[in-house]
Amino acid sequence: MAYTPSSHTGVYARVGVLKARKDIVEADYNKGEPPHRPVLQSKNGVKAQRKTMPIIMYLGGNVKEYEEKSERIITEAISGGRLLCELCLKAMARHSSYERGKKETGEKLTITIVWCSKCRKWHALLPDFLLPRKHYSGNEIESVIIDSATLPVNQICTEASEATVWRWIEQVGDRIRQAVSLLKYIFGRAGQAVSEAAIDAGHCYEELELILEKAPQEIRCSGNRLGLANIWLGRNAAAAYI
Repeated sequence: MAYTPSSHTGVYARVGVLKARKDIVEADYNKGEPPHRPVLQSKNGVKAQRKTMPIIMYLGGNVKEYEEKSERIITEAISGGRLLCELCLKAMARHSSYERGKKETGEKLTITIVWCSKCRKWHALLPDFLLPRKHYSGNEIESVIIDSATLPVNQICTEASEATVWRWIEQVGDRIRQAVSLLKYIFGRAGQAVSEAAIDAGHCYEELELILEKAPQEIRCSGNRLGLANIWLGRNAAAAYI
């Protein structure tokens, strides 16, 4: 919600909104219930909700499988106490949901939100074929990153604009390199030591593939390497997702 710092009226109105949000959260929490996710109306008419922390997990290989399998997988994970908060490792409960799109195809998914009563945080359960904070799917972004190793940007086949492609190459490329370093540490701690020479491939995606081959065990994923790396990072409370 935008306001002008010099406007006393705007400041007081903003303070009032924040106090109302705080009262709603505390009232629900004191009743032993997960607080609502307050929706604020900005001046341009766009609704903004409280931010959720993502948890990446296998929920089907594509949108169709997600619709068929995700509800069962999530229900079993919650009832079995296997869905843990990444901050405190406390078992979480189902809270609500929201709709998210897959920009390149126009497909829509209903994303489940779970709630940690200890940390008082919301977590969005994302299938591993999606990336946090991205409108395009992980598959689309992964394809662009792979092609960027051998093709100029204007020859990469994608629905995204060239500006978006450049941003992916820089931003996602940096996150892949960070993930490689974290996974090297995680796998080493599990007894699977990885030398720098073994993963020195020159391109960030190739290095990610090499490090994932050194994983101490196989885990189920949609087939997207970016998503598989995110599952490993989340399982080890290193939620610096790609």
